[in-house]
Amino acid sequence: MSRRNRLPAFFGLAAAGTAAYYLTQYALRTPSLERRRVIAHRGGARYAPENTLAAFAHGAAAGADMLECDVQLTADGQVVVIHDETLERTTSGYGDVGSRTLAELRELDAGNGERIPTLQELIDLAKEADVELLIELKSPARYPGLEEHVLSLLEGSSFLDRSVLQSFDWDSLRRLRQLSPLARLGALYDVGALDVSWPPADAEYVCPPAEMVLLNPGLVRQAHNEGRGVFVWMNAVESPLTYRYLAAFGVDGLIVDDPIAARRAV
Repeated sequence: MSRRNRLPAFFGLAAAGTAAYYLTQYALRTPSLERRRVIAHRGGARYAPENTLAAFAHGAAAGADMLECDVQLTADGQVVVIHDETLERTTSGYGDVGSRTLAELRELDAGNGERIPTLQELIDLAKEADVELLIELKSPARYPGLEEHVLSLLEGSSFLDRSVLQSFDWDSLRRLRQLSPLARLGALYDVGALDVSWPPADAEYVCPPAEMVLLNPGLVRQAHNEGRGVFVWMNAVESPLTYRYLAAFGVDGLIVDDPIAARRAV
């Protein structure tokens, strides 16, 4: 058989093997442990400047079950909602977030005239809209005491039971667990994660990227067998097709920039 004739056979076998793999994974799938949540990433950044009150209000109005945000500390110890450690990408300012006071950050434009919100403002909005919060602690090693500040705000607003606290920093998750055994935690995983079993601090949720679940849907089954929910964050593959695929394999939450499309899809 010539090389030219072998190529179609090779690709045919590869396609058949791939189909068999995903059919097997689908047959072994586990259902969502809870009602599936559409989670507006940074409020739903497709429709308004990310991590602003305008984005969060739109996400809630669009039917998101949960609002995802990122928090850091100001120089004067206030918890603010912003993703990057520096100001240049998302605001009219420059320099490190942690080097500015809240009053200084309030002077900056975070897009379309929006201001950098505080976590307290977001909690108040979430309570009014009757949605949950998914709060990522960003670079907590840079901000000693961030865990205490976040827990204090949630407990003071009686909103701890309607929030999940997540981080890539597993030491921070362990500290949160020590400070508040009642807090619900989510362990974030980066691209390349092949195992989500037994996360740090016995986190109630694991949060892998969509790419890894697309490659290995068994990650969802692995978490469910331990009684953990799976919130999937989107990297470069967000689309209605991705939403449907992930939902078919039983994920418990979709962290998306487009909550409207996700709600329609699932």
